[in-house]
Amino acid sequence: MPPASNRQLRSATLLGLACGLRTFSAPAALALRNRPLNAPRRAALLAALVELVADKLPSMPSRLKRRGLTGRLLSSSATGGSIAGPAGAATAALAALASAVAGNRARTAIASPIAAFAEDGLAIALATIGAGGRGG
Repeated sequence: MPPASNRQLRSATLLGLACGLRTFSAPAALALRNRPLNAPRRAALLAALVELVADKLPSMPSRLKRRGLTGRLLSSSATGGSIAGPAGAATAALAALASAVAGNRARTAIASPIAAFAEDGLAIALATIGAGGRGG
């Protein structure tokens, strides 16, 4: 496998940032880029929609707890790796870790539903832009 291009690594970084905010945002963005929408792609979209709703529930644990953080790191690694190989997987995981911490701090500082919706929008934008830059 040839080394990842700068464009691929930028895409992996954006997808990782998105995963740190919403675990399934990047897989959903990639699923929408590929047609037809087969069962695994539809499952990624459904998971992203469920996450958007569940994130607003007061019972939702911190994204920095083991379960939430592990999911974000796995999701980002898989999506980054699909774009840019092993370097993309590592880059995306680091980006996800950074955005998970930053997102947690922001949501703690701004305890408002508006902040949660703004974070949704940011995650969707990052994932959409990252998925659009798949080429080498």
